[in-house]
Formats: sequence, structure tokens, C-alpha cells
Amino acid sequence: MKALHLLSTVLLVATTMPLPAQILKGVSALQGEQAQTEGLLKATPVPGTPLDQKLDFWMTPLNSQVPIKRYQVEMTQKLHVIIVSNDFKTFIHIHPTLSATGHFTISQKFPTPGVYQVYADAEPNELNHQVFRFELPIGSPATATTPILPNTGMGVHVGPYEVDLSTVRLHAGRMEMIDVEILRDGKTAKDLHPYLGVPAHAVFLNSKDLSYVHVHPMGMNATMDMSKPIPEMPDSAASPGELMLHVAIKKAGTYKLWLQFRGANNQLYVAEFTMLAA
Repeated sequence: MKALHLLSTVLLVATTMPLPAQILKGVSALQGEQAQTEGLLKATPVPGTPLDQKLDFWMTPLNSQVPIKRYQVEMTQKLHVIIVSNDFKTFIHIHPTLSATGHFTISQKFPTPGVYQVYADAEPNELNHQVFRFELPIGSPATATTPILPNTGMGVHVGPYEVDLSTVRLHAGRMEMIDVEILRDGKTAKDLHPYLGVPAHAVFLNSKDLSYVHVHPMGMNATMDMSKPIPEMPDSAASPGELMLHVAIKKAGTYKLWLQFRGANNQLYVAEFTMLAA
């Protein structure tokens, strides 16, 4: 009986001991670009709830361990973090808070155990976008999964809205424009509002190499001037239902597109498409 009691005690201690933190070095993920910094992530499970993680991101100059402390604000935030499950079924867009030490921190609850691809997208110092990908196992992941991307066609329904694209076929290596229309009850939606200062956000991931493209659709009548920052729209502004999406895919392959927009009552919606670049 003593041996059984001792075994039970050992098992109880083992199951209640906090899991160790993971410190990961990021892989440069911005399609067609080389990193000018290094990116790191420390993920610390919350004791007793391994799906809850404290995430700590920082970037350093190349060959340095000193965190960068100055970041530009882009689309109302200094860091955009995109979390995608390996099967591409989970998509999360969050914004950690920057401390005076140069660390961005946030607490995040993951929906299920599994392996997640975590992307950190920021503009440190005076540099262009630096995007790092971290492969983060959460809980006790089951057998590794790969994304299966069914054909979505050019129109999908999400909540009370229909989102239509002018094409889901792209040509790698050149800038292209995709028309986007968000409809409600068969008519161009009139109850939309900006998300993070712009009409919508779009993230493309290559299903093979997991490279990343992040762009922002604009209103049909907007003037595209890449030399100037896009002026931010107030949250209370009306957002157009007809948009243009300028995207330059550099690699051929199959892509998943997540298009985020804010509808009535400030509800955030995500329209998902399968795209083919040849």
C-alpha cells in the first residue's frame, strides 16, 4: 500500500509540475526577403493549463543579444502576430504590448493541443518589415498534420456576409490587383467599419514553405502611393464594401488567404480562400 501511495504521489507531482518554457529562434518568413534582424520567442505554459501560454517576443540586431526597443507603428500596432495551426484551420491575429525592455508580451489561449506556426511582423528601428516564423508545439500534439486546402471558388459566406473575389488565380512574380466585394443580402454591404485603421487585412500563406505575405485592401477609389503611409481610418468611420487588393506573390504554389474585416456591431469576420499562383 505504501508503494502504491508513493507511486500516486509521484504521478500527482509529475502532472502538476509546470511545463518548461520554450525559447525559439525565428525563421525569416517574409516572402522573397532576407531578415535584417533576428527574432526570438519565449513561450511559457501557465501551470495547470498548458493551452494557456505567456508569449514573449523580441528582435535583436544581427549578431547581437540586445533587444531592439524602437518600433514603427503600422496599422495602429507595433507588432502583428499571426497564429495558424498546422492544418490551417485555426487563424488568430493578436497584438502583444511592447515594454521598455524591448519585449512584446501577451497571454494567449490556444484552442487545442497541436503544432502552431506563429508569425511576428514588425518594423524595428528604420528597417522594413521583419517577419519571423516560430513553430510552437502546444500541449501534447497528436500526429503532425499538413494543410488540406479545398477549392473555395471566388465567393465564400461568413456570418451574414458574402465575400467575392475577382479571381483566385494569380501569376507569381508580378504585382496584381484583386477586386474584393463584401455583400449583405445580395447588395454591397453598407455596415462595415475599419479594422486597425484600414478597411480590411489580408494574410497569404504558402502551403508548402509557409512563407508569408501581409497586405491591406483599399477602397476602390483610393489612390495607391507607396511613398506615403496609408492614413488611418477612425473606428467609427464607414468602410467601403468594394475594395482593391494589391498583392505580389513571388513563388508559385497553393496559398491560403485569410481576409479580415469588421462588420455590424464591430464584429470581426474572417473570409477564407484557397488561391493558386502559377
